Amino acid sequence: MPAMDNGRSQMRTRQTAVLTMVLSVIGGNLMFQDSPAAGAESDWALEQLHKPSPSLREIERRGRVTIHDGITLADVDDAMDRQFDRIESMMFIRTVYPAPDGTFEAESDCD
Repeated sequence: MPAMDNGRSQMRTRQTAVLTMVLSVIGGNLMFQDSPAAGAESDWALEQLHKPSPSLREIERRGRVTIHDGITLADVDDAMDRQFDRIESMMFIRTVYPAPDGTFEAESDCD
């Protein structure tokens, strides 16, 4: 019996090592990932919003939610109208609204 326990122990050690590695990669990716809309209207962010790639569409069909950060209200409204079939896969944070004085201000999303 000791040989079998040794095999189970080795299997648990491998599983733990693989799980640790996967979680480290995911954590590193989340930690060092730049905000896609660092400058309020990044071309990349708008491309993801208005013209999602087939791979992004597939990932969203499987349940992923894409977070759109710092997009203008006009682009959010346009996406809601034109991309209605993706609405459950989109989340908007720090939306940029026009201010009465003609400038723009971002929501803090803290309310």
